[in-house]
Amino acid sequence: MLPFTAYANDNSARSAIVIDAQTKTILYEKNAYEQRSIASTTKIMTALLAIESGRLDEKVKITADMINVEGSSLGLKENDELTLYDLVCGMMLTSGNDSANAVAVFLSGSIEKFAVLMNKRAEEIGMKNTYFVTPSGLDEGEHHSTAYDMALLTAQAISIDTFCDIVSKQSAEITIGKTKKTVYNHNRLLSMDKDIFGVKTGFTEKAGRCLVSAKNYNGNQLICVTLCCPDDWNDHISLYSECEKKYYEAKAENMRDITIVGAEKDKVRCSFSKTYYTLSQIKVVEYYYPFVYAPIKKGDRVGTALVYYNGKLLERLPIEADEDVLYYGKQQFSTTSKVYG
Repeated sequence: MLPFTAYANDNSARSAIVIDAQTKTILYEKNAYEQRSIASTTKIMTALLAIESGRLDEKVKITADMINVEGSSLGLKENDELTLYDLVCGMMLTSGNDSANAVAVFLSGSIEKFAVLMNKRAEEIGMKNTYFVTPSGLDEGEHHSTAYDMALLTAQAISIDTFCDIVSKQSAEITIGKTKKTVYNHNRLLSMDKDIFGVKTGFTEKAGRCLVSAKNYNGNQLICVTLCCPDDWNDHISLYSECEKKYYEAKAENMRDITIVGAEKDKVRCSFSKTYYTLSQIKVVEYYYPFVYAPIKKGDRVGTALVYYNGKLLERLPIEADEDVLYYGKQQFSTTSKVYG
């Protein structure tokens, strides 16, 4: 089996990391704890806070201070109205800095107060080498993070279905006032690999090209972060290809005979089986009836197998009968009828 963590310089990133989203296991790293500018990948935190606010359906009226920002833009104008959900779509797909500012001011009253909220949430997530100043990722003050911290942030974000739904969209139709507008995702990886479902692009002169992505792989989710990475699209594809080799096939399976009462035979054969792709061993604990009564049909549940991975319950698998077993000397089914009235 390959070692979990690889160290290499065979990609164009100044900093990079790949982790398993569930276990936080590091599969690859390169200067992953080096503090760097992170450009618009910052908006992952802004989107997370917007979604966690529970206010996505609320209308946001755009004010002058919300759109007083440079760089990429959704094209918002003063007095425009749109839902917080549509603002998040505009922010994550087209990377609108005006959208990010609007989210911040709507939720906290000012950019400065929202930055306090961002840093508080970063501390809760465990982002020890991160400091947020802007909701958009424009370089200001000591705004910075690391590849490792951004991977932790993304693991938190993709645990929320709404976040995944937004960042996986190739395009989205939003409504500004009474006007519908289609916004398109800048993330080329979505069309390069069908299993990649996000997350965010970014660029400033100081940060260079930044990219955070997430990928489904055989029941697992991988996260890749590259900072200051000229060939980021191809680097993410190749990094995933290498890191997927670190998973191995683990089977949860068993077959056993359970005593059956009142049947034409003494035992009924039962089993369960499922294959997982994991980074470490799985543990299976079986619970089943000491005996069952006839008749038993193939597929009847006679117990449960609990599958544990990394110390946590992964899945409950049914233990099922593999055969039909009849009553002793009788047909399996009998039908009676009675006429009332």
